[in-house]
Amino acid sequence: MKASTIAYLFLMGILFALGLLLLQQTVFGRLHVLDGPKRLNASDDSLPTELTLRHRAWGEQTVEDGTEVQRITTLLKQMKTVTNGTCPAGTATFTGTLRFLNGTTWTFSLGESMTLNGKCVAQRPSTQTTTLKARFLNAYHEPEQLARQFAEGEVVTVYAAGRSRSLTAREREDVKRRLAQAEPMTDYEEVGQALDASQGQPRILKLQRYKNEQNTRANLMNITVYETLFSVQYMDDDNGNTFYLKGQLLPTGKEADR
Repeated sequence: MKASTIAYLFLMGILFALGLLLLQQTVFGRLHVLDGPKRLNASDDSLPTELTLRHRAWGEQTVEDGTEVQRITTLLKQMKTVTNGTCPAGTATFTGTLRFLNGTTWTFSLGESMTLNGKCVAQRPSTQTTTLKARFLNAYHEPEQLARQFAEGEVVTVYAAGRSRSLTAREREDVKRRLAQAEPMTDYEEVGQALDASQGQPRILKLQRYKNEQNTRANLMNITVYETLFSVQYMDDDNGNTFYLKGQLLPTGKEADR
């Protein structure tokens, strides 16, 4: 083989090696390798997988809407950076558990104050705790959940035409059945039209979870009953949120006289 050919092949080999080195630097050099469990945990902390809530009056509920879980997680992460001394003693309205993909678990309690992972993050109500409470209560809007809560209420009173009375056991069973069959209403134009079409004064159902806690807001729920729809409000929702469901919750006219 001629010397010129050998030199040419040698030069091409060098150029090929340089090309491979350049490719490694420009492409593979951009890859970042997680070098330990801490970095892996840090990336997975942003992936919540399950949120379980426990309300002292209304029971346990799992938040299944992934978007809502992420919103609540964002609020909790903002509060996680706050250290606010020692929370005053008091009864928690909500307790809960938030689980992440990497196995990390956060726990929290929320009442007049709030603790997160055992640390006090709010000694008194704030804009953030009010928002969290409202979002937590949003998880308790499903008809089946409302029916269960209604069945567990120790006192149910109906207010109509300036008078009030307790519902009978038969009436309560009927309302429970109707609650479970109701349909949530999210179209507020439809809600407005139904309210405009309603005749007469609405009736009010006041649900008290525990008989011995008459003046505790977290223990009370009001249901305003119209002809073809009804609204529900948890009295401890500081934002005063009301949600509507379609259905005839109480009998009307001749049906009510039976």
